[in-house]
Amino acid sequence: MNPIFFLRFSRAICMGVMMLVMLTVSARAETIIRDAEIEETIALYAEPILEAAGMAPSAVNFILVDSPQINAYVAGGPNIFIYTGLILETENPMELTAVIAHEMGHITGGHLIRMAQAMEDAQIKSIVGLILGGVVGVGAGNAEGGAAATTAAQSFLQRSLLSHTRVNESSADQAGISYQKQAGISLGGNVSFLEKLYEKEGTSSRFNEYTRTHPLTMDRIRAVESQHKRQEGAENDMHLYQDRHDRMKAKIFAYNYPKQVTYLYSSNSVVDRYARSMAAYRNSDLDVFLPLIDSLIKDEPENPYFEELKGQALFENGRIDEALPPLSRAVELKPDAPLIRTLYAHALIETGEKAQIQEAIDHLNVTLGQERPNAFRYKLLALAYGYLGNTSMAKLNLAQQSLIQRDHQRALDLAREIKGVFSAGSREELRRADIENFAQQGVEQQNKR
Repeated sequence: MNPIFFLRFSRAICMGVMMLVMLTVSARAETIIRDAEIEETIALYAEPILEAAGMAPSAVNFILVDSPQINAYVAGGPNIFIYTGLILETENPMELTAVIAHEMGHITGGHLIRMAQAMEDAQIKSIVGLILGGVVGVGAGNAEGGAAATTAAQSFLQRSLLSHTRVNESSADQAGISYQKQAGISLGGNVSFLEKLYEKEGTSSRFNEYTRTHPLTMDRIRAVESQHKRQEGAENDMHLYQDRHDRMKAKIFAYNYPKQVTYLYSSNSVVDRYARSMAAYRNSDLDVFLPLIDSLIKDEPENPYFEELKGQALFENGRIDEALPPLSRAVELKPDAPLIRTLYAHALIETGEKAQIQEAIDHLNVTLGQERPNAFRYKLLALAYGYLGNTSMAKLNLAQQSLIQRDHQRALDLAREIKGVFSAGSREELRRADIENFAQQGVEQQNKR
C-alpha cells in the first residue's frame, strides 16, 4: 500500500498508496483503502475464480477495509469487501482465495437480491459509488495523501451486511468450492482457514466479525475436508504466489504496526526489508527509509512498487525534484496502474513548471480512461489548468468533481458560469452540457425530499 494516506484537505492533494473518503455516519469509522500492489495481488487470486464463475475480471469490485477485524462480505451489488485483518490472518494465497470463492458464491447465488434491507442496501450502493468514484481527494503534507480511500461507519456497515442464512451459507460454500475445483485450485486453503476460524468461535468477536456473519460449524469443515480428500492433484498451484502474499501482508502489518516491525521482520530478505522500509516511511524516518528502499530497488530494478514507494516518500517530504525520477520509472514499469500515474501527475503539478504541468494533464487524461471517473483526479486537473491560467477548463473539471461528489448545486453553478465559453459541438461543450443536465436533475431530486 503505498503508504496509506489519511485525508486532509490542503492546497494540493497527495495521491499514492491508499486513500480515504470521509462519510460521517457514526462515531466509529472504518477506512476503505486502495493500493495498486495489493489490488493487483487480489485480482490475481480472483481471476481463475471469476473465470470459473463465467464473469469478467472487471465485473466484481474488491474493496479493502483497513481494520483489524477478520471479516469479508458482499454488499451493494458485486462488491466484495475484504478486511486487512482477514488478510493478515491468512497464511497463504489459497486461504484468501477460499474466502474470495465463498463470497463469489453469494454474488452468483443472487443472495443480494433476496435482501430484506432494501433501504440499507441502497445506502451501501451509494457508499460504494462514492468509494469507487473517489468521493474525496487526499491531503498533502505530513505523509497524508492517497490514491483512493474511504471511511464508512463501522456500525452502519455491520447493519448493512448481507444477511447470511444457513441455506445461503451452504449454497455459497458449494458454489465457491465448485469454482475452485473448476479452476484447479486445491481446497486445502478452505480447510485450514475454516479450522483457524473455528478455533476462534466463542471468543471475542471484536476482531473476528467473520465468525458472526459466516457461521462456522464443524459440519461445514468436515464437508470441505471430504471434498479435499477426493480432489486429485490441483493444477493451479497458488503457492507460486506465496512471495506476493508475504509482501502484501508485510505492507499491511508495517503500515498499521510500524513499532512492531523490527521484531517480526528482522532478516535481510526482500519481504523483511520491505516491511522495515514501510515502517520507516510510516515513521517519516528518511534516514532509515532511503537506504532500505534503495537496496530493494537494486535487488529488483523492475519492481514498480519499490519505485512508487520511494517517490511517494520523497514527494510527501517536499523533495519533489528527487521524487520525479522514481515516480516516472514506476509509471514506465507499470503503465496500466492509474494510482501510480496519478501520484506522478500530482508531483509534476507541484513543480509549478508549465511543461511538467502539461505532462501531468496528459497523464491524468490517461487515468480517466483506465478506471471509472475519480473526483480527486478532476481536482488535480482543475489545479493544473488553474496553474496554466485556463480558468474555463479549471471550472469545467471542478464541476465534474462536484458532480461525482454529489454536490449538485455547486456543479450546476460552475457549469452555468462557463456556458457559452466553449465552441458549440466541441467535446468540452458537450461535457459541460452533460454536467449541467445531470446536476440540474440532482438538485431537483434533492428539493423533492
